[in-house]
Amino acid sequence: MDRLVEERDLDATRFRCCGDEDLYPFGCPDCDRLMVFCYECGTLYGDLTDLSTQDTSINHFNPAAPKFHCPGCRKPFGYFFMRDRQYRVTMARWVGAGFGHLLDGGAGT
Repeated sequence: MDRLVEERDLDATRFRCCGDEDLYPFGCPDCDRLMVFCYECGTLYGDLTDLSTQDTSINHFNPAAPKFHCPGCRKPFGYFFMRDRQYRVTMARWVGAGFGHLLDGGAGT
């Protein structure tokens, strides 16, 4: 079984949002879009081909509502999806999608 991409695998210098990036790599189970969420400041990197685009429509306070919606297919992501460690992706899927350059030291490439 292929291992899952973890925060420690990512090259945090590529993600510039708050200076104290705490990153959660994941994928949408409906449309297969790979994303990264900074849970320090609430920034969603919904387009990993352009890290300058950051989605700011994030629900920070209401656990009864979705945290956000997938920018690709609009699937709602539950407020506690990270706590529940949902939607994690394998290293093979991450690298196969062309995002090996976002890994620390090119790990997995």
